[in-house]
Amino acid sequence: MEIWQVALSSAVVSGFVSTGISGWFSLRSKRDEYANSYYKLVLEKRLAAYETVEKLILSIKTAVVDESQEPYHFLFANDDDAGVYAMLHATNMASLWLSDELCSLTRELSLLFFSRSEEINWIDFGKKNYRNIAEIRTKVERRHTADLIELHDVPRFLKSKKTSDYYTPLPVKV
Repeated sequence: MEIWQVALSSAVVSGFVSTGISGWFSLRSKRDEYANSYYKLVLEKRLAAYETVEKLILSIKTAVVDESQEPYHFLFANDDDAGVYAMLHATNMASLWLSDELCSLTRELSLLFFSRSEEINWIDFGKKNYRNIAEIRTKVERRHTADLIELHDVPRFLKSKKTSDYYTPLPVKV
């Protein structure tokens, strides 16, 4: 009689233990699946943001020259506000998904472009600031490349984002 009691109780205990263990693994698996889905969404947003920065880099990496052989960046070739500001707007709209360092560099470029007075056209502005824009572009490109190496590490990116309650006022236009 004791053998049946021992066998029955051990079967019941092992049933509870195996159910508990499989339930725990199932819950853990669902939690990991949820986190991976979230990370995939964040990664897709980041990839789109970095593609926008890549377009900005290419538009200011390509140089053209005027009749006097003075170089300026392709971004200014159409000499219209819409093209320049559309490129900056697209980059700024994606800034939430960029590293703080890259966001800061694109903001520096935006502030430089905003400093253009209305009296000077974009081509002349591009010629005058060719070297400065090229130096900022090089920094942007280096940061972009460094970020791409770590793009897959979503938890690290999310922990690194800093929030702030400050803003940088735009420079006064002359």
